[in-house]
Amino acid sequence: MIIWKGWGILNVVVFGIVLAIVQGILSAIGLGETDSQLPLALIFIVSGMIIWFLGKALNANSGKILVDPETGEQYRMGTQHSLFFIPMHYWGLIGLVLGLYFIVAPILM
Repeated sequence: MIIWKGWGILNVVVFGIVLAIVQGILSAIGLGETDSQLPLALIFIVSGMIIWFLGKALNANSGKILVDPETGEQYRMGTQHSLFFIPMHYWGLIGLVLGLYFIVAPILM
């Protein structure tokens, strides 16, 4: 079960699109069945960067509080775009960390 708020589902969509593009390119050049973790690292890093900037742009106006000058009431503007209760742009950082892990882990082991 996937839980998202606002456009948080774009995390999964962006990752899936980047995965399909990288797999298509690797298959086209004859490296579709490689044992290396570098393609997986590339997928996480590229999708992480896209998700970071997309999440920052989408969440830029969420959470702003507007005050009605006549009544003094406060209104929260927009919605926080998140996936599994984690704001969208933080998923970009998680993707970058996982990508770096898939690069460094084979070297250290």
